[in-house]
Amino acid sequence: MAPSPARAAASRARLAADLAAAPNLVADQAAAARDLVRWLSVRDPRASVRSAAETALNGDAAEFIRSGHPMAVNEADRDRLRQLDYANATAAAHPAPTHPWVNSVARRAANGSDAELAAFAKAGFAAELAKDQANIPYDDGAAYVTPDDHDYVWGLSRYGTGTVLERAAEVQTDADVAEFLRHGWISAATIDVEAHRAQYVVDEWIRWQDARQVVRTAVSIDEAAREGLTSPLVAVQAWNEVSTRFARQPSGWTQRERYAHAQLDEWLRNLATAGSMAGPHWAAFAAKGTVVRSLWVTEINAAIEQTAWWTTLIRYAQDTAAGWLRPTG
Repeated sequence: MAPSPARAAASRARLAADLAAAPNLVADQAAAARDLVRWLSVRDPRASVRSAAETALNGDAAEFIRSGHPMAVNEADRDRLRQLDYANATAAAHPAPTHPWVNSVARRAANGSDAELAAFAKAGFAAELAKDQANIPYDDGAAYVTPDDHDYVWGLSRYGTGTVLERAAEVQTDADVAEFLRHGWISAATIDVEAHRAQYVVDEWIRWQDARQVVRTAVSIDEAAREGLTSPLVAVQAWNEVSTRFARQPSGWTQRERYAHAQLDEWLRNLATAGSMAGPHWAAFAAKGTVVRSLWVTEINAAIEQTAWWTTLIRYAQDTAAGWLRPTG
């Protein structure tokens, strides 16, 4: 039996009031799409994807999610492969014995972060080639390396993490130590931040789209229950599906927060060590190392924000389900 017009109007009014206090994914999925695109414009590790997302904020965010983002990701992957081929080809065509300046900058780009690789592909190597052609001596820094420097890098090759450990394990000569301290360490640490971001961006992209569909279903069933067109228990089940399906999301982001804290602590110890070590290589590392510190601080804050986002959605679903079970009278 259909509800009376008065009861239906009252149900719609209650629904409108509930939605006004709801997360955007519940109340306004167009706004929720913009929220996701805005998040991608900041959090995606690929600069070209961030730029495409930022542009989409002034257009159709939903269309960007449907097709623009996959296209931007594919284009970013193709661009990176082209840039890597360019850097490797440059290094191969300009061997260190005859072109030390060009070879070193090309190898740094090939082994560096996405930003370093893109910068090399854009700027080229004209300045370094001019130095090689003028026979300007290239200082590989080996003369300034001490046994303590070797020992520290050896320790990173055993007890470090991720790309930092891998790059430290490749170090053998004094020149390798100098290159690692002056450039390689910062690049490897930045790559590790980028890898961390890439992993959670992919996961969040998948989870968000799943959540959008499950929430959309719950809202539709909820509205039908308020209109008396389906049982309130069906609405309870729909909202329980939201809260249980994504129950692990907040804890997943809390784990990422803890990981970022651990990486920040390790980096602060490295910076403290740099301050106590002598030599120009350590000074160069300390000057650049604050950038990596800032990156991990940003990751901590990003994880806290996403924990709150998922927690808010889950609590809303739980509260809405509980509301249907409260006696009315």
